[in-house]
Amino acid sequence: MSSERTFEDQGRGGVYPVPFTNDDSEDDDTDHEYDDVDDDEDDALLSYLFNKEHTKQHLFAIFIAIVASAISYYHILSPHDTRHVRDPIPIQTKPTQRKVPLKATNIHHHHAYKRTDNLFFCPLNGAENGFASLSDGTDSHQKRIQTALALNGNHNHLNDISVDPNLQLFQFNFPKEYTDLAHDYFVADETMDDYYNQILSDEYAEMTDHPQFQCLIDVTMNNQHKSTVPMNSIAYIQPNFASFYSGGISQMQKIAPSVRETRNSKDLIPASLTYTGFTAKFINLSTKPMNLFWDGREKPKFRSRIQPFEAFTTVTTPGNTFYIAPIYDKDHAMERWTMTADEAVVTYDSIVNDNEVLMSLTYEEKKLYEMQKLNLKYGQEYLAKTQRSWLSMFPRPMNMHFMWDANYFGQEHTVLSEQSHFVTIPSVKDGKGQKEIWRRLDYADYDTKREQGQEDVLNLKKYRKQEPLELTLKVVSVAPRVFEIDGFLSDVEVDHLLDMASIYNITKSNGEEKKKSTNRITNAWIKREMSPIVDAIYHRSADIMKIDESFLRHRNEYEQTEINTHHSIAETMHLTQYVESQGYMPRSDATQPPVRNRYQPHRFATVVFFLNDVVGESGGDTVFPLAVNEKNHDGIRVFPKRGKALLFYNMLPDGNVDDLSQHSSEFVQEGEKWLGTLFVWDPIIN
Repeated sequence: MSSERTFEDQGRGGVYPVPFTNDDSEDDDTDHEYDDVDDDEDDALLSYLFNKEHTKQHLFAIFIAIVASAISYYHILSPHDTRHVRDPIPIQTKPTQRKVPLKATNIHHHHAYKRTDNLFFCPLNGAENGFASLSDGTDSHQKRIQTALALNGNHNHLNDISVDPNLQLFQFNFPKEYTDLAHDYFVADETMDDYYNQILSDEYAEMTDHPQFQCLIDVTMNNQHKSTVPMNSIAYIQPNFASFYSGGISQMQKIAPSVRETRNSKDLIPASLTYTGFTAKFINLSTKPMNLFWDGREKPKFRSRIQPFEAFTTVTTPGNTFYIAPIYDKDHAMERWTMTADEAVVTYDSIVNDNEVLMSLTYEEKKLYEMQKLNLKYGQEYLAKTQRSWLSMFPRPMNMHFMWDANYFGQEHTVLSEQSHFVTIPSVKDGKGQKEIWRRLDYADYDTKREQGQEDVLNLKKYRKQEPLELTLKVVSVAPRVFEIDGFLSDVEVDHLLDMASIYNITKSNGEEKKKSTNRITNAWIKREMSPIVDAIYHRSADIMKIDESFLRHRNEYEQTEINTHHSIAETMHLTQYVESQGYMPRSDATQPPVRNRYQPHRFATVVFFLNDVVGESGGDTVFPLAVNEKNHDGIRVFPKRGKALLFYNMLPDGNVDDLSQHSSEFVQEGEKWLGTLFVWDPIIN
């Protein structure tokens, strides 16, 4: 097996051999050597440095070094920064001070969130024996899901509950041995035990009167001679492929001109995809931390240290081999796996066949072990029902945030945002205007807007278009759900972000000295409060996702929203620059939260901002290699265009990770590629 893979772009004809990896981090093993230097050697060095005979030589060497550094700095920046040189930008280092100081707070709850929302032990009217099967009609599934959610106390009226049309109920055979664990999950939701400090303690004595748990007890009594009891759960069932083209002339005609509006959609079949990658999940069911290694071509490559009862995910391809080893001996493989997509979730279980170890577990370890074992049981039945691996942690409710429908190629949604484009920007000579544009924001700015309605504090209308901004989200992929939004950023806003990238770039090298071809010339993290323009971009991103804009910023204790946490659910915007022979292989933005986290947070959606045009045969496309379509064996590609944005979901509506959302950045063949990335979490950030 080779440690390199060839990424072939059939659309543009470029072939780039690069290491196959799902991230840009340097994770090669490093051998650290410590050299002992005795005092005599130190004294000799100091005497040399302070010898007057060498002073002139030292000064001349320092002069040469300064000149060389200046030349190197110009050489690094000038070939890759093709934008015109701008005047110096005044950056305010201190934010505006708040008149009323903030109170310290530890609140981090989401009061509306219940991890057990998708556990339905109470029989539902209209289903055989009160429990559903996938043979039931879609309409009945939607109504039953609404009814079940209402019974759990989420909404007062059925009409208030929005259910994705592709969600269905299915019967999960819940093992009775985990009844106590189900009780713990209900108690944790009621007491908001966010990190399971109570339920993992053998001293807690809370009881629940939740109706679903009472139904579990009743169903258990009625099935005394069985090891399982029926439970309704919710799963996402991918719609029929023919429906992807039912919306008329689709976006896919640009890739597959043979697809016409008059064509019989029943004749459509998905293309066989060249890329066969998938997300593999490794679970450590032991009381010791273990190291995971990938069997590379030359030597094993360290992938992660997995803590007891925790999990790790990585993108791989069929046939790759991994093994798990003790942290003190990387050559001692405790278990080895050759990965396949059908068995993407694997476990190292040192407990299952050892009663002595099982009996020696602490109360907390036993609970954590049961959590993962129940999760595996659910994953087996979920895979059988949906043909997808369960990559989340059961129980995991539906996503809290809104998701746009992507029913067919070319489908469009329109959003009207009050965050209109910035179209002018004051020159550096206008000191007052520059201070307005580059002013760092504070809680007080949002307080003023909210309490007094002074929109100019943030909006700076004199620099913007007066009318609201109409944005169109166009479906370029149904599975996964991907939308492109032309004209999301104005030229002024793009230039502002590029200025930010130059100022806050933390990359110290031009990448030539590093081994991996995925290194980037520029890495900058831009917080929302750094300027009113950046604030507007965050706000506009919330608008296209139909998420309350306040969720994408830190809130003070006076501001009340339906999400009762003061932390933003968005990561800091990441600005990156790729030059020739740079990009990245297919990867997933999804994460694995700790098993002890009640919220089980995930990266829910990704927004990508393209900051320059990459045209012709220059590469740089964003590719979704697992996107289901009729003609393109390489999946779906999106061409970079200055000011365009891309929105895609990393999660399915049922709370599982969407493994089809893997994406890559085609390697740049000529010139450069600039982009920004914003990750939004559900239900809160980890």
